[in-house]
Amino acid sequence: EFAAALLSQGKGAAFYIQPSTGTLKAFQQFTIEIAAYNNMWGEYQDNLVCKVGDLRPKLIPMQMTVKGCPIFLQLISPWPFTWTGRNAAPSRFGTQVSGGAPVLRRVQLNNPTPFDIRLDLEVYNQEPDDEKLVDLLVLFGDPFPPMDMAGDEAASSGSTSESEVMLNTQECTFSKEFRSILRRATLSLESTREKNISVLLRPHEGVPADSPYSIAPRQIVVPGGGSSDVYISFTPLVLPDTEAELCCDGLVLGFMSLDSKLARMVPHKVRRSHGYEVPPLRVHMEAVLRHPLLEVETDHDRGVVFYSVASDLLPARPFYGVLTDAVITQSLKLMNCTKVPLYFRLFLSTPSMPFSLSCTDPKKSTKTSHSKKEEREHQPQHVLYPQQNMLVKVSFHTTLELLRYQHLPETQLLPGFQVLQLENGERKLKFNQNLVIEHSNYTTQV
Repeated sequence: EFAAALLSQGKGAAFYIQPSTGTLKAFQQFTIEIAAYNNMWGEYQDNLVCKVGDLRPKLIPMQMTVKGCPIFLQLISPWPFTWTGRNAAPSRFGTQVSGGAPVLRRVQLNNPTPFDIRLDLEVYNQEPDDEKLVDLLVLFGDPFPPMDMAGDEAASSGSTSESEVMLNTQECTFSKEFRSILRRATLSLESTREKNISVLLRPHEGVPADSPYSIAPRQIVVPGGGSSDVYISFTPLVLPDTEAELCCDGLVLGFMSLDSKLARMVPHKVRRSHGYEVPPLRVHMEAVLRHPLLEVETDHDRGVVFYSVASDLLPARPFYGVLTDAVITQSLKLMNCTKVPLYFRLFLSTPSMPFSLSCTDPKKSTKTSHSKKEEREHQPQHVLYPQQNMLVKVSFHTTLELLRYQHLPETQLLPGFQVLQLENGERKLKFNQNLVIEHSNYTTQV
């Protein structure tokens, strides 16, 4: 509260002198403490005025340089808590499914300074095998002109800047492209004095990209003493089958601009640089991609295998007649051992087969009895959170209709049906079918 009171005049810096008055006795030495408070970057200078009686005031020059980015982040999450971090704090997207749905984070940018700060946000991918050290930027006009709602350069800026050109400084010789850039810059300077060219050498931060990370809006004004929201999106890439996981590291740089002339300079008092001349806002982003995989645990080591005999259709009391259906059921457990919720659907691979599925949990129940492609989207979607499991019951139905298949020729048998002829003349029917787990990224697990 004391610092806020000192900085309440909105100048970005204040000096507090203690004590500010007193009596200096003969041959006495006295120490005065000067405390500097600030909430805005810049180069400050002023005079400490020392008045002694009726003598001419003594001016003691003071200078102070404040560096750094004042903008700090506040991650707004859907849960009942907020996460606040200072500059360079990472935005973690956690472990995500390969090729899954985009993940959106709303980030609140807080501006504690008295001036409006315009941020131009750029996204970079940080690749582990990137050996580039520096970037050479050739800039025409204002590198960060104000933009309108459509993303076009605002006419009020009076700038006709072209897109920046990033050159690989591993090559020492200037290419024809670079010489043509300089030629166009010279012609631009001759045509109008408002245009200028600047060459900037800066450390290599990463590769500019819009995937897998993106941010919107790309330009935003954070009002002084207020806040603005931006949205960072992570779109999971499709992970190759040969890789178990992939770490995605990204970086958002927010270059700060001051549109107010008073904020940029007060003659003989304050001077503030902006754009590439001041350290930008840095937001590190982290995410891990993995393949969706459910662990399957069955009742027996041999898997889900059913043994049925035709006599199962004979009831205990013969006068009741022959049964139309005899059901054998086995259970299997689906477990999520990953670090991310897995969304999936269950269906059988072949239609018209004597198998059916059911789930013991009513919240995850499914009435899958056949498997048609057009029915997949209508199947209920299940979700298993990390370390959760679900019990699925698989049933085999012995019917009178199945017994007729033993007399059909092989050409009329459906896929998955097989008639086994034994040496003693007996016949057996064998049915093979797959239980398919279709994940949210449309990859399947059989």
